[in-house]
Amino acid sequence: MHERRGDDVVVEELRCSFGRRIVLDGISLAVPAGSVFALLGQNGEGKTTLVRCLLGQLRPGAGRISVLGRDPWRRRAVLMEEVGVVPETPDLPPSRRVGEILRFWAGLYPRWQDEAAGERLERFGIGLKRRVAELSRGHKAQLILALVLAAAPRLLVLDDPTLGLDVLARRELHEELIGELAERGTTVFLTSHDLDGVERLADRVAILAGGRIVAGGTTEELKREWGDRLARPVSLEDIFIGLVRPGEAA
Repeated sequence: MHERRGDDVVVEELRCSFGRRIVLDGISLAVPAGSVFALLGQNGEGKTTLVRCLLGQLRPGAGRISVLGRDPWRRRAVLMEEVGVVPETPDLPPSRRVGEILRFWAGLYPRWQDEAAGERLERFGIGLKRRVAELSRGHKAQLILALVLAAAPRLLVLDDPTLGLDVLARRELHEELIGELAERGTTVFLTSHDLDGVERLADRVAILAGGRIVAGGTTEELKREWGDRLARPVSLEDIFIGLVRPGEAA
């Protein structure tokens, strides 16, 4: 594990509502620098809402957020030079060629690593002359990851990046992330439905249900606690089901 240098993300008593519907109800969490932090929850529990707050796209109703030492709502433009985002659905212009997109992104980020982006795309067989519309969903995911990582972010935000990918594409994306994170020590904030993938990637987990964090800690701490409680080895999926659907827990 990378040396802890403080917390790159701090959320304190965050509240967010849409009309009368409370989505986030006083949640608090901290993401240590160099860690891989996974936020888990069922659809509609507010994971993407929290991501939007972290990225300065949505102003919360109450509470405090610090991302890389800054208020994302007030300092979004500066902050996004150091934050890479892989969205649930990559939003890239379908008619553009891969090489054109690389050149455009290179002009946006002062620490752009052109050679690293090219090597990553070559490894996955993504030619610079191909148009985005011609790429598979898995290749689009690898393209956006290559773009984001080439900007050398301090913090990487992944909002369910493997949603809709087949098993092979998910594995390739996870392997790329694992290798990249081992090399750089980038801090990662991840939301995902892929619990097996999260168990491989994340060293810290928080589970969101009913607008609140119902469990959190290191992955090993949670597995040990629940393993002792159930008197058997458990997976992250067992813990998740036990918390959000207790009637289905074995």
